[in-house]
Amino acid sequence: MVKVLRLKKELAQTAKEFLLQKGWLATGMTMGRSVQRYVLLPLNDKFDEKVLKKKFEKSSIENRNLKPLPPMPGNLKHMLQGLISEKDIEYVIKSYDTVGDICILEILPKLEKYELVIAHAIKRAFPSIKVIARKAGERGDIFRVMPLRIITGEKRLHTVYKEHGVLMNVDLAKVYFSPRASHERLRLAYLVKKNEKVLVMFGGVAPYALVIAKYQPNCRVWTVELNEDAHKLAEENIRLNRAGHIVTAILGDVTTEVPKIGERFDRIIMPFPEKAWEFLPLAVKYAAPNSTIHIVLFVKDSAIEEAKKNILNVAKKAGRDAKIAGWRLFGSYAPRTSRYTFDVLVK
Repeated sequence: MVKVLRLKKELAQTAKEFLLQKGWLATGMTMGRSVQRYVLLPLNDKFDEKVLKKKFEKSSIENRNLKPLPPMPGNLKHMLQGLISEKDIEYVIKSYDTVGDICILEILPKLEKYELVIAHAIKRAFPSIKVIARKAGERGDIFRVMPLRIITGEKRLHTVYKEHGVLMNVDLAKVYFSPRASHERLRLAYLVKKNEKVLVMFGGVAPYALVIAKYQPNCRVWTVELNEDAHKLAEENIRLNRAGHIVTAILGDVTTEVPKIGERFDRIIMPFPEKAWEFLPLAVKYAAPNSTIHIVLFVKDSAIEEAKKNILNVAKKAGRDAKIAGWRLFGSYAPRTSRYTFDVLVK
């Protein structure tokens, strides 16, 4: 038996995203259905019953028999059992990224002779994948574009990606894009309140701006991007999602373009850890009173407290009082160094 949230089918997607954002969904269990168009969402032991009943008034918390999810063919090492030697499987990087119908692999040089074997294993497991590419170098310093080489499939790196009900055109040959930031984008979207003015620095093809517009249509968002190709795609995506009355895409350097907007912002998002320290003073300068800056940083796992102090020192030098409202692990980067998001309240 497992605790479930029972609610109408029409509310299921909203409830699922809310549970994911809170960390309350039992992701190892299947969802269930009951009579009269009800859906059963499995809960883990962290959920708050009072919060759920207030958020979804006509829902109920019940005990139900749900089945665990079957093993997914998402682990490359599992997919390659019997196809390459056990010794070589140890060197397989089991994770990979999927953007639309494009799969991106990271293959170590010693396994290059198996790249077609690995690619075909992916195609068998996921027939909807049309392009399989591998990383072919390091990201660029400014635009952060990852060099890719197509192993098999259609000869293109342009795709349509769907996230949280938002459609986005993405060209991986020309722009930076990370599907791994999906949950962070949703988390921030839920934090945006009515009538807020939101600035997204280094906004890319506008994923942060569009997810925010989807979940908080009563706000204004400016997304600034230096890469002209990414900016053009951002404008396409804004039209595609009919968000032009909410989101404004601006081409240029944030240091010159942000002052031109002529606003102080209630929320500023900085998803560029390589350059975040360089532009934090600018963010503090244009933060409205009682605003929040969400800054993504590469930090040694043993130096989180030091990073907090440095953030507060930057605010202090700009003549602003600030405090760290919270921080969260946003992904790994290097041995003993991770990507963190810090939520900074600026008074």
